[in-house]
Amino acid sequence: MQAYSRRDVMRAMAMMSASIGAVEAGMLRPARAERDFIWASTGGAWGEHLNAIFVQQGNFAADAKVTPTPSFQLESIASSKILVANGNPPYDVSDHGQAEVTVLQKAGLLLPYKTALIPNYADVYDTAKMGDFYASTSFLLFGLAWNTKRIAKAPTSFDALLAPDLKGKVGVPAFGWYGMYWMHGLNKALGGNEDNMDPGMKFAAELVRKNSAVIVENADHARKLFQQEEIIMSPFWNGISAQLQKANVPVKFEAVPGTLAIGTGFVILKGTPYEEAANRLVNITLDPKLQVAFSSWNMYPPTNRRAVLPPELDNIRVTEAQLANTVQLDWTKVADRRAEYLKRWNEEVLG
Repeated sequence: MQAYSRRDVMRAMAMMSASIGAVEAGMLRPARAERDFIWASTGGAWGEHLNAIFVQQGNFAADAKVTPTPSFQLESIASSKILVANGNPPYDVSDHGQAEVTVLQKAGLLLPYKTALIPNYADVYDTAKMGDFYASTSFLLFGLAWNTKRIAKAPTSFDALLAPDLKGKVGVPAFGWYGMYWMHGLNKALGGNEDNMDPGMKFAAELVRKNSAVIVENADHARKLFQQEEIIMSPFWNGISAQLQKANVPVKFEAVPGTLAIGTGFVILKGTPYEEAANRLVNITLDPKLQVAFSSWNMYPPTNRRAVLPPELDNIRVTEAQLANTVQLDWTKVADRRAEYLKRWNEEVLG
């Protein structure tokens, strides 16, 4: 065995201490961080614009000193992979809505934000936050859309869907799309809660059985139905309603009582070797100017109070009155009781 002098030992200890300090300062990466920084989101145009606006235009790579690589798939698939990985995540951050975030948080797989690295967080509406681990990039309001050419007066509640003269011309979102979430919002507006869905179930059953509502399978289906005037009123998204308006389809959005404020934002995954970089990316997605750039494409309003929309986008601006009509859901109960309420939906609503 080779003998080492006291000087050799002291030199080795000094080098080790310097290396640890460099890692903590972000100068070196721990061994498991040799891979790229991986961010996950849904693909298509949404993922492309996240990359172009926040990652590229936000100068994330240079700011965080990492090599960012996207991983595109449905949010549900990404959350399943995160759950299976159980603390050894395939991504560093992942883009989700509240329902999936709740499941991941309940499983103990999310890290809290380091708000010192996220100065933009303080300017985000509380409605767009969950705890200290989630903040949405955009306000996705799910309220009521209506055809302004066929209906003279703006609806003030979901009760408008039951008007006899609209029979066969109203839409209702499929349970597997956003029907479950819409019904929870409606149910709260009618005085129910996540443990008592009777008011919402009764309303939905009357809407489908008596007013011959058209089951809307997804956002593209709804878009086509509105364009062809096969439906003239339906629970729907604010952003896509604005997109239809821009395309000269006479559709307007109303945030009636029971509207859902559903977001989409990045969470930081437990086990990431890039925690500081992850916080920096979250901060970039909450930047008011970059949020406006994102809104210019998707027509969903920004969540940062300091975001200033140009005059041509003033019609998509979220207002305090709209937020006052939104309801907050207990997402844990929504997820836990999904199977039970699906059974009731099939039996009571669809028959």
